[in-house]
Amino acid sequence: MSAGLKRRAFLQGLAAVVPAWHVAGAWAEARAYSRVVPLSWELAETFLALGQVPIALPLPDWYRRTIVEPPLPEGVIDVGLLYQPSFTLLQQLRPDLLILTPGHVGLKSMLERLAPTATFGGYMSAAQPYPALQQETRQMAALLACAARGEALVNDTEQLLNTVRQRLASQPDLLARPVLVADAVDEHHLRVYGAGSLFDTVLSRIGVSNAAHPGDAAAARWVSNSAGYALVPLQRIAALPEVSLLLVGPLPPGVDTALRRSPVWQALPCVRERRVALMPVIAPYGGLVSLQRFARAVEAALYPMAHQEPASV
Repeated sequence: MSAGLKRRAFLQGLAAVVPAWHVAGAWAEARAYSRVVPLSWELAETFLALGQVPIALPLPDWYRRTIVEPPLPEGVIDVGLLYQPSFTLLQQLRPDLLILTPGHVGLKSMLERLAPTATFGGYMSAAQPYPALQQETRQMAALLACAARGEALVNDTEQLLNTVRQRLASQPDLLARPVLVADAVDEHHLRVYGAGSLFDTVLSRIGVSNAAHPGDAAAARWVSNSAGYALVPLQRIAALPEVSLLLVGPLPPGVDTALRRSPVWQALPCVRERRVALMPVIAPYGGLVSLQRFARAVEAALYPMAHQEPASV
């Protein structure tokens, strides 16, 4: 399981006891902040998308590999692990705001001694994550005194989804087949995104049929978990001969070679008929910028597949 998905599974267990967003009492008050440390890569994405720049972040290079956009400027200080940040370094940095997730509940009282805190990230464990993400984006923007920027981000995402939907609807051949969106766990299993995932929401909004949806009889052989995905053996993909497969990058080291050598993979109808595309790295539970990137990537993948020119896997 990827780091992001492990975090979401962990947050599921905290959702019932930790509200999605805290700003009250000893915590942060709405104002302009200049020395902010987000302790989450996904929340750092939203923070950057609101035109802010953090002074520090856990493992900045990991953000650059797994979130990608908005780009993280050079010079952002590494404060250690997500749930084991360096308290000594944080104290030296003298932040005026720490942005936490519900997963930091065990550290919260100690972190509050260093700086005001605000807790976001409840959308990652929400049954309907997209509206929850929209709301949290607005709330973070209000906290950072850039409410207009937050509203623009929400509206720009809505506009992009509608625009992609209109473009795809004008070319019905691109929508002729349902898709599966997945990432490769290894040469034997795919992590398939279904109901409860942000990817599923975007597919619905742009008019693309998700074959992992519970309403699909064949996909009912597996059920998405509370994190919005199912771990599916390759053999079960063969039960969906009409689907096109969209693999979210990157493939784990060696998996691309192993798949090419796998008789099961080579026997899949989508592989035989060249209906597999490798998409860019996109965080499955990132912010609105990640959802914009995903919508564009799906659109870009459907065009070559409709002309039998997908990215090779």
